Amino acid sequence: MKLMILDGNSIVNRAFYGIRMLNAPDGTPTNAVYGFLTIFQRILELEQPQAVCVAFDVHAPTFRHEQYALYKAQRKPMPEELVVQMPLLKQTLDNMGIRRLELAGWEADDLLGTVARRCEAAGWACEIVTGDKDSLQLITDTTHVCHVKTRMGQTETIEYTPEVFRAEYGFDPIHMIDLKALMGDSSDNIPGVPGIGEKTAKDLLVRFGTVADIYRDLDALDIKPGVRKKLTEGRESARLSFDLATIHTDAPIDFAPESAVWDRDYRPELYDWFRRLGFLKLSEKWGLQPADGAAAPEGALPQLPTVDVTDQDALHALEQAVTAAPYVAVLAPDGLDALTLCDGKVCYALAWAQLGDDYNTFLRLLFSGRVHKAGHNIKDLMRALLAEGLPTDGFVFDTALAAYLLDATAGNYDLPRLAQAYLGGEACRIEGIGHHTAHRAHVHAAVGAAGKDGRARHAAALYGHRAAAVPGAGAHGAHGVSRRPQGAV
Repeated sequence: MKLMILDGNSIVNRAFYGIRMLNAPDGTPTNAVYGFLTIFQRILELEQPQAVCVAFDVHAPTFRHEQYALYKAQRKPMPEELVVQMPLLKQTLDNMGIRRLELAGWEADDLLGTVARRCEAAGWACEIVTGDKDSLQLITDTTHVCHVKTRMGQTETIEYTPEVFRAEYGFDPIHMIDLKALMGDSSDNIPGVPGIGEKTAKDLLVRFGTVADIYRDLDALDIKPGVRKKLTEGRESARLSFDLATIHTDAPIDFAPESAVWDRDYRPELYDWFRRLGFLKLSEKWGLQPADGAAAPEGALPQLPTVDVTDQDALHALEQAVTAAPYVAVLAPDGLDALTLCDGKVCYALAWAQLGDDYNTFLRLLFSGRVHKAGHNIKDLMRALLAEGLPTDGFVFDTALAAYLLDATAGNYDLPRLAQAYLGGEACRIEGIGHHTAHRAHVHAAVGAAGKDGRARHAAALYGHRAAAVPGAGAHGAHGVSRRPQGAV
């Protein structure tokens, strides 16, 4: 049996600095959470553990701070963009059903060491996943360390076994403590012996054993006088540094390896949680599904009536509606012979086959500057309008372009996906709307069948929901001000 324990603070820090900024639909930073999950998934597939847990530091002094007031004193505060993601990460782990460990007065490293030794006592293998090298001292035949480095969005890992460690350092893993006692650790503000660097420290340990061995025979060692002088003057600092660098393996936590057994039985809440964070691709990759009988999500769109515009009276009413509305969402996905519209109150479907020349007259009104319009991929629509000699005025927002500006790496900007991400609900595709067939009279039937989930309705709702979030999205925000790369959306 194998248990995998992650150094939560270490991995999330590397994810935060190694992955470009990402944001949830509400603007909350999420890159550290997303990066943590991708690192987690990669190593999970590699290690295939039966049990999983994550250890975190608690924002409070530890026994090391009591021993040495300057311990980690030089560290800068956690960036606010990362601070806000810590509770999001912990909630994500809870929704995944993964056990979290943290204990006031103790560091996550001590929890890693305690869990590792309890695994050994129970006959389990233990895989420690961390971005720091402090835990290398814990390596044994049954406890290995997966060291993680993230750079430019790419994750690299090294699996440290006793053999790999000895090949790199020249001594046994437990003597990592001795190494830090001599050379110190600037990241934790462990002083070490002033003037003794990593190269000298390694040479001393390879030649003479431990720190205790070095100081026991200091006068007789075959070393340079300058090194001897530094060691003599730094004796107390070495002793203190040895204590600070030693990971304790007896933290008082209620833990046994079998209590962290995990079979990827995600809680139902994870689906909605991922949607809230905007992790739609991750949700699909993990095969997450909404809970049976789940209530409609908060902010779900209300059902709107659908009107089939099939005669002059209905068309006249539509003309009045579009000129009075603050904006109208317009979709013509397969050409201009049929349209779907939404003014935020009603969804409309109309086609040339039913209205004839009156339809053409309406197009000139609709695409004039008298009607403010939102659309989806309006570049394609404007190209079709120009080809027919129709005006292209009054466009104020492009939901596809807005989505690209908010997340340039999503790769998929179709309306059903955006509706799910930003409007809190599933979207049904309306097959048949605007589809070129010989029976255009059937278009309105598709609209009526789709009801509240029409794509024009989603475009209208997305404009109202996200216009304020897009830089420069004012009267003509996401159209005309910024240009997206061709083919990006």
